[in-house]
Amino acid sequence: MLQLWSPCRPLHLFHIFSLAPTLSHVRGVRTAVAPKRLWNRLNSPGIGTSHFTLKRKVTARRIKVNRFLFNIDKHLSRGEWKDAWDSLYRRMELPAMSDSKTRFDAYEHAVTLFSSYERFREASDIQKTMMDEGFIPSLSLRTRMASVAVLTKGAQEKDLLELLQGPLSDPAFDELALHQLLRFLGDTMDFSPSNLDLIVQFWVKLHGRILQRSTLSYLIQTHVKRGQLQDAKAWLRRTLNQSATFDAAPFADLITGFLRRKHTKELTATILKMQKAGVAPDLVVFNTIIFGHIKRLHFKDALATYNLLFSSRGKELTPDKYTFTNMFTMYLKSLRPEFQLYSVKKAKLPPARELYNNLIECHLIKTGGRFNLSSNTLTTSVLNLALRLFLRTRDYEAAYNVFQTFRVCQVPANPTTVSIVLHPLLAKIRKGGQPVAKGPWVRTLLGSGWYENAEANDALSSLTESDILERLWVVGSAGSKLDSEPQYSSLSWHANAADRRVINGKIDRLASTDLQALENLVRRMFVAGAHSMDLDPSIPTTVVWTRRVDEAKQEMMPDGGAMRSYFLSGKAGKELKKLAEGPGDRRRRHDMRYHDGG
Repeated sequence: MLQLWSPCRPLHLFHIFSLAPTLSHVRGVRTAVAPKRLWNRLNSPGIGTSHFTLKRKVTARRIKVNRFLFNIDKHLSRGEWKDAWDSLYRRMELPAMSDSKTRFDAYEHAVTLFSSYERFREASDIQKTMMDEGFIPSLSLRTRMASVAVLTKGAQEKDLLELLQGPLSDPAFDELALHQLLRFLGDTMDFSPSNLDLIVQFWVKLHGRILQRSTLSYLIQTHVKRGQLQDAKAWLRRTLNQSATFDAAPFADLITGFLRRKHTKELTATILKMQKAGVAPDLVVFNTIIFGHIKRLHFKDALATYNLLFSSRGKELTPDKYTFTNMFTMYLKSLRPEFQLYSVKKAKLPPARELYNNLIECHLIKTGGRFNLSSNTLTTSVLNLALRLFLRTRDYEAAYNVFQTFRVCQVPANPTTVSIVLHPLLAKIRKGGQPVAKGPWVRTLLGSGWYENAEANDALSSLTESDILERLWVVGSAGSKLDSEPQYSSLSWHANAADRRVINGKIDRLASTDLQALENLVRRMFVAGAHSMDLDPSIPTTVVWTRRVDEAKQEMMPDGGAMRSYFLSGKAGKELKKLAEGPGDRRRRHDMRYHDGG
């Protein structure tokens, strides 16, 4: 009789089926009608040791080690060395760490982790414990710890080079071990890049191999960080000479070194080298160049690079969150007076609403026209930057549409979103050295009935910052209409526990009611500033607000016809074509209505 639950031969083939069909099917195998192929598969000796099973075991072991390292790193990052040490040996006693391969990996990574925090004594003790349990450390780890023993005794780097000749000549010292040694010496031990070059050249001469891209990239980055740009360019030439195919990665590593104003010619020359090599700049290169131009206050060049990237947008090359983070940061910098004379005037930046329109369009390209799907373009941090920009320029209608994007696109807001709205209001209210500034703006914002009551009771001077923040939050939570306000008869108000956590930034995600409170505050800010606007008094403020919000939405949302043409043109691939081909699909019709402004 066939043993279904044999420990030496588990039936992983049936893990997705229920038990009853499995039993009936196996009974059918014993009859003559079942195919012989399934019968042979069930009785094959390798069914319990398949590639899938081995891969699953490796993944499970990696997860255990990562959890083990995460708990230790949490203590090390805080400087709690003793707690990290105790946690290491306490977790080593758990049943999950009883497997020999898991313990070996955990010990190896723990030694590296303690060494990265320069706790070399603890690292050597862990290695000794590892050897006492019968584990032999890898050649790479033994070489790194021997380097520590030499350098901590005051030896020079030249002495270490002589010591490394033995391990480097070992045939088992492969390029992975070399890469680990380079990162350890360069990042942890602050080894000079010139001596790192000697180590690499010695290893290449002994083994006669061609260096992989990861090692060459690290060497270029190391020289760029130390300002040795000529040596970095030499490694780039070596990369180009030994590679049959090129990509943009080594160029991006070198471009990061040309971010200063004096390296403008070098940056241009590197881009020309890419063109001669037939390498198209990828998204990382574009983002690096945009960041470099903004850092040097060359807003015109940054805008030109962004326009080039946006004009070639598609499924393969589309601006992401880093691109728009750089651009919104540039717009925020342009508001500073010291940049108005040269950088901003020369760049002639387009309206910020146009940049926001591009952001939503790239999000739709990434998600196939669906607003509520997540992408690596529309994120919480990017929307927070856009919100900060619109509030700085007092474009309250655009800021209100940002909150609508949070809701429609299902992007989670965070306490930073609250601080962007509340803290500038607090600073403006307390401007002038008075606890609460007088004037129609503050009276309208906080509520005229409450303000007059507080002024009559002589309580304005006793208000603290927390009192004003809680008052703003209460007004935002209650004030849903523009031309009316909630009535408060007393001065005693208290935000509940959840609201206090929001204001203090002690929660990770805001609820829909919290977003509604911020939207109401933006409305209040518009109404409070209405007295300084040139508005027709015969038109209600509600009508003016609604009209301006609709105008802002038309400028900030992509054109529906253009987006549909883009999807139907085939530029976005076959998956985007299917989006408009199913008129009977109710969900697809619902999504496409966004492109029509419906």
